[in-house]
Amino acid sequence: MKSSRSRAVFGLIAAPLLIASLAACSSEDAPAAEGPAAAVDTAALQTMMDEFQQPLDEQVPESSPAIAQGKSIVVIPCTYASEACARGADSAMEAAEFLGWESRMIDPGGNPEKSRQAIDQAIQLGADGIIFTAAVGDQLSDKLVEAREAGLFLVNSMSPGDERFDADITPDEDVSGKMSAAAIALDSGGDAKILVTTDPAFPSIASRTVAFEKWLPELCPGCEIVETLETQMSQLQSGLPPQIQATLTAKPQIDYIWTHTGAAVVGSQATVERSASGDTIRMLSFDGNSANLELIMNGKNQFMDVIKPMEWGGYLMVHQMNRLFQGDLTSYELSNMPKRLVTADSMPELPWTGDSNWKSGFEKLWTAAG
Repeated sequence: MKSSRSRAVFGLIAAPLLIASLAACSSEDAPAAEGPAAAVDTAALQTMMDEFQQPLDEQVPESSPAIAQGKSIVVIPCTYASEACARGADSAMEAAEFLGWESRMIDPGGNPEKSRQAIDQAIQLGADGIIFTAAVGDQLSDKLVEAREAGLFLVNSMSPGDERFDADITPDEDVSGKMSAAAIALDSGGDAKILVTTDPAFPSIASRTVAFEKWLPELCPGCEIVETLETQMSQLQSGLPPQIQATLTAKPQIDYIWTHTGAAVVGSQATVERSASGDTIRMLSFDGNSANLELIMNGKNQFMDVIKPMEWGGYLMVHQMNRLFQGDLTSYELSNMPKRLVTADSMPELPWTGDSNWKSGFEKLWTAAG
């Protein structure tokens, strides 16, 4: 019995020695096991985030030609149901009223065919110009030609530069992608499982999505895009929420949702909150709409937003239209839409329309121009 017990003890000792020996012999041939995800450079990310959150200085042009008299414009937002599109459109209407112009809004509701019909209607009304928010030139190309042939000037915002319009106000979506990637990297500590939503019909959104996908592995090597959902502007309230719900159920590891526009968060936040991990899922978006900023302030899933002064953009579009009317702008011109990042700690006073007193600047400029 004693010798038998001794052999058993020896076996217990020898087994790990044998395993260790075999492991040592095979280690030269087998690839090294992957370790934990590389840690992010928190200090560098914090510096980047501090820079991204600096207040904007929305520029007012230094000069203006005389204000054109008796003009009529039509304003066509991408969809008035989107607060981002509505903000720019409402602001353009307000600026046109300040100049004494007649203005009318035609809402296509995110439907490209209705946008085409809106251009036809503007021509029939005898408008002198059309202001768009987030128009897609490829969807409207022949109608834009018809409008120009009818003598209308065309000014667009929130889309990539497109010389089928006379002037554009365009955000740098590469910076938008970098801002959002940095925010997730810092907030997650370098380990995020991300659901992305996007709308390929809008070039600006497509560019923003590509930029995020480009910057994420550089700023957050341990972060992963688990799923990407494609949607449409008209589906943000009804179609997207059940898509998100199904994805969160199928892939419960998701803890961040990168949404392509503010309305996507507003339409789906309640669905996310009711999900199994709803109390831990973090959302982010773009544009600086009041509904989104209130979600951040109230701790309702959304933790950051890339905000843009759409109202400033509306006034600048009207300024550009006046220059076109007066022959002061004779070739295509592209202007930059400024932006910055906000979190609960850097939240501006609401409702937010920008960080500087730009409206007073435009009004003084136009009043002096007469």
